[in-house]
Amino acid sequence: MQRTQGWFHTFCITSTCLLLVACINLTAVHEWSQTSLNAVQYSEIVTTYADTPQRLQRYDPGPHWVNQIKKRTMQAQLLQQLLTVIADYMSSLATLSADSTINYTNDVQSFSQSLSKLDTHLSTNTQQAASGIVNTLLEAAARGYQAQQVKEVITKANEPLQQIMKGELRTIIDQDFRRDLRIEKLSIKRYYHSLLEQKRYSQAAKVALLEWKEFRLTENMKRQKAIDAYLNILDAIAKGHQELYNNREQLDIVELSKELYGFARTMRKHIKVILH
Repeated sequence: MQRTQGWFHTFCITSTCLLLVACINLTAVHEWSQTSLNAVQYSEIVTTYADTPQRLQRYDPGPHWVNQIKKRTMQAQLLQQLLTVIADYMSSLATLSADSTINYTNDVQSFSQSLSKLDTHLSTNTQQAASGIVNTLLEAAARGYQAQQVKEVITKANEPLQQIMKGELRTIIDQDFRRDLRIEKLSIKRYYHSLLEQKRYSQAAKVALLEWKEFRLTENMKRQKAIDAYLNILDAIAKGHQELYNNREQLDIVELSKELYGFARTMRKHIKVILH
């Protein structure tokens, strides 16, 4: 009788532990990862960056822009590849945290091969980081990961994700794109100042030119604000995932949930700035 009671007691404890694992609340993780996915998909900033030399040609026509157009196109491809890696990861994390099995239908191996072709333009650290996340996704798909494996995915993905966030992805947007916009702003001012100095234009024409100048400068300012907003989004993703990693043994604690919901609100706020 005592042996039966002991077995029953052990069974109850084991069942309770399994029930607790199965019932872990990952709503905040899902909300944060889904918002992160939505945020990185606003990649118009990449297109805008690639188109900068064409815009600058308005104010300084000539063949000298050809090389910069090629460079910006290549950099835009790199950015899009890295953003795709992040988006695929966030999509998988959102799926897992919704207690669903990953159904990763994209040809990740093909994507990994295309990424490796760009390794002469990516730093070794960023290349390895992107490959690390892709390999994590491949493993998750192959093993049919479910909610119980969220901790394992977060653990494997954190270091490469942080590397991507502080590598070329940030450098190109924060330094190269910002520098291009400063050049564009100066070019706009010089171009319209030169036109307005010409006596052949009537007063009405000069008023129209001033309106166009203000329009172009306003566009430029919006692009600068979009850069700030997008960098804030990348920061919210990096910080949010670091918090997930730091609390990977207790993903449903209240303190973590509050932080993740806060990061999600921050990202939604900055998405509005980009779309404005």
